[in-house]
Amino acid sequence: MNSSSLGQLPTDHTGLALFPREISQFFMGDVGQTLLINGAPGTGKTLFTIRGLDVLEQDGDVLYVSTRVDQETIHEMYFKDHSSLDTAAILDLSQDPFELPLDVDVPFEKLDLDSLLRWIQNINDATTQLTIVFDSWEIIYDYLATRHGDSPSIETVTNQLVVLAREQNMRLMLVSETAESPSLGYIVDGVVTLEVKEDDRGRTHRHLRFEKLRGVRIGNRLRPFTLADGNFQAITPVKLSAIQAVTGDGMWDPLPNSKAKFSTGIRDLDRILSGGYNRGSVIHLDLGPDLSRDAWSVLTLPTIRNFLVREMCVAVVPPREGSPGLLHNDLDKILPAQVFNSYCHVFETYAGPSDDADRYDQFNTDGPRSTGVDMGGDQSHPTDDRVSLPIEGGQLAYEPYITYVEQVRNETENPLLHVVSMDTAQEAFETRLGDFANYVALHNDLAILITKPSTELRTRSDRVADMHFRLERSGDAVIMYGENPQTPLLGIGISQSESIPKVTLTEMV
Repeated sequence: MNSSSLGQLPTDHTGLALFPREISQFFMGDVGQTLLINGAPGTGKTLFTIRGLDVLEQDGDVLYVSTRVDQETIHEMYFKDHSSLDTAAILDLSQDPFELPLDVDVPFEKLDLDSLLRWIQNINDATTQLTIVFDSWEIIYDYLATRHGDSPSIETVTNQLVVLAREQNMRLMLVSETAESPSLGYIVDGVVTLEVKEDDRGRTHRHLRFEKLRGVRIGNRLRPFTLADGNFQAITPVKLSAIQAVTGDGMWDPLPNSKAKFSTGIRDLDRILSGGYNRGSVIHLDLGPDLSRDAWSVLTLPTIRNFLVREMCVAVVPPREGSPGLLHNDLDKILPAQVFNSYCHVFETYAGPSDDADRYDQFNTDGPRSTGVDMGGDQSHPTDDRVSLPIEGGQLAYEPYITYVEQVRNETENPLLHVVSMDTAQEAFETRLGDFANYVALHNDLAILITKPSTELRTRSDRVADMHFRLERSGDAVIMYGENPQTPLLGIGISQSESIPKVTLTEMV
């Protein structure tokens, strides 16, 4: 094999999206960087390293060095089906360190700590932009030290490696078998630690901790990741603007409902729930602390889209602090003309009577209408019956709300979706949550109740709910999980493979 063959192997291009951006910046920035990868056994260090090699292989040669098992076994265990790298990029140091797939002239018969640097230098001379991994560095050091008389310390040898990497513009990754290597951490340019733990319900939490990365600004030191399907996958931060349909390049393609289920609008969640939400059920969407103001829309927007595109009505009481116009701006771009105005009813409320509240009064002589976001314009649905909007003194009122949606139901003859922020609707529902749950079940509707840590009706919402899902921030990413039914942690991502961005869920194992 010639000196450039290592860089010509097939590349898994998804690795760029699944590998932490900070690590890519670390290696793509200053040349000659050395990264120490810490973690206890079973945390995913080797799979993390393999993912990194897939990325770095795109602009140079890579070599994975180990002493644990033979070349073929390492490939079967870690590389096959999980990496573009073949056995040519793997070297078992315990077998024969000189059997390299390169034209390398090695002027010594035995590899030990004295000759290690010369050996690496010769490999670098025969390659292009070399990245070399030692997995694990402590085991390789111990193996070479036994072949050495008065061996230098691992810190001394590590420092020599770091200096060589900087001088020769090589990239080094040193995998550590111990949970932490503080003495080595001072020597290298970057340190990351892989951590894993289980919560009280047996759910696996995995985090990559950025200890230091020279030349890279670290916004958040924790990044959740998963080893699903035997691959390292970083859960990337979710930008709500990426979820919302901002381009208008396509129309929403609904997921199918069944006789017993309403689709969630998220294919991965439908799969987890065996088809979606049960008809006639109440869903508790429990928001954790430190989420952005529009985090409620991550799971509700797809469901709202799925209802409206089928001309099924939706009643939304959004959080007070939610972005004005969020629903209107999103839905008008991806639904047929006038569907939002005809079938989506959005009710703003206020802390008390104000000039803003007068906007509702001018419509109180009409029947049900799509209220829109600001109640502006003529959006009424003609009807002989006069129904007031369910707003009294700037607050939502329960009985008028039910009367209103009943009028809507009579016009459409279809079940409704209710998306209600309990912070906003507290006064209306604090003594009527049980009645509302019965109403939803009786009419085969679907209700999503949104709560936050400070919501007074949070516990009560959980009691009446048929399903309970929690949304939390993890580092800069967003994860969800089901308390009822219990699910694993699910990393939330965005698929840009279609004209309309779609929410994806990745199991964190």
